[in-house]
Amino acid sequence: MNSFGVLTLAAVLAAAPAQAQPLSLQEALRTAETQSPRLSAQRFAADAAAAQVGRAAELPDPKLRLGLENLPVTGEDRLRYDRDFMTMRSVGLMQEFPNADKRAARDVRATRMHELEGANVQAQRSALQREIATAWLDVHYAERVREALERRVRQFRLQADAVSAAISRGRQNAADSFMLRQALEGASVRVIEQERQVERSRLALSVLIGAAARRELAPAPDTGQLLHAQERLLERLERHPALRTVEEREALARAEVELARSARKSDWALELGYAQRRPSFDNMITVMATFELPWQTGRRQDRDVASRLAELEQVRAQREDERRVREAELRGWLADFESASRRIERFERALLPLARERAAAAAAAFRGARGELAPVLEAEGAVTEAEIELIQALAERGRAWANLGYLFPVEGEQ
Repeated sequence: MNSFGVLTLAAVLAAAPAQAQPLSLQEALRTAETQSPRLSAQRFAADAAAAQVGRAAELPDPKLRLGLENLPVTGEDRLRYDRDFMTMRSVGLMQEFPNADKRAARDVRATRMHELEGANVQAQRSALQREIATAWLDVHYAERVREALERRVRQFRLQADAVSAAISRGRQNAADSFMLRQALEGASVRVIEQERQVERSRLALSVLIGAAARRELAPAPDTGQLLHAQERLLERLERHPALRTVEEREALARAEVELARSARKSDWALELGYAQRRPSFDNMITVMATFELPWQTGRRQDRDVASRLAELEQVRAQREDERRVREAELRGWLADFESASRRIERFERALLPLARERAAAAAAAFRGARGELAPVLEAEGAVTEAEIELIQALAERGRAWANLGYLFPVEGEQ
């Protein structure tokens, strides 16, 4: 093998472990941080708003004015710009000067808009982390349910082989074989349906993190312990990203009110012009000042202010509504977590062990020719159903854990 082949083989061997590396929840979160189109779009919105900070307070660009004034259109000198003493070739420069309050208000509004977009970035990050955590856990628990059903199918196949052997020796009747085959086919159908659920869970995760969603998952984190204490979550509710976004919208609405009020004061403009009339006549300059006259403020500017004030009150009402919604949401997730934890404890401590003991007793009676096959299948099916219900309770607790743990944007790994 030449040196190129050796290097190629070494590169393949080095890349193989990385490709087979299971996808952990933390890696999924890091992947979305750099690859999420939704987060990128919101960051671009924040960058766009940042570019306007400071710029909004500047004076508008000056205007260049070029013209030909008093050009005759009748008589012997029509369309001649060098014959009549009133015809002038002029050039001028005009600068508008918005009042100081308006410029300051525009700058404040741009700053508030930037802060609002920054709050939106954090809200999007928090929501994205919650979605990824719940989607990752959905895949994990969907696969666990599939594994439980696949174990049931393998168990049925072993039992079917044993019953077939017993029938051939005359120790078992054919009805038991049909019963097992029917149970096996029913379990196989459930596996097919669960594979669909796994695939849909993978697709939901791929929307958030792309192709990495196809990788095998690493072990799940411990969802039995919240990432933040319940008391701390309730204390930090006012810092919820969604509430902070509404607060920034309120600050922006206040800036809009001040901008509307600034229109009550007059803006002005200055224009300098130079008119050429030589060689026949003297050249001239012009100095002009223009002022706005807000003389009907009650019908115009005051109505604009009233409109902005109404919008401010609207945002304040929305903030209170948002606070109530988020508090109910938080307490609901806490209730889900506590309820699921209690159910899990009951399944692990009592229900699942009892189902297994019942199945073992039914199997022992059947092997000792003291029982029928139907109670064995029923008892073993109860074990599988208990395992699935336990996994479903774990999934419910996992979703509550994810929503509570990523209620606020999390920087880096846990």
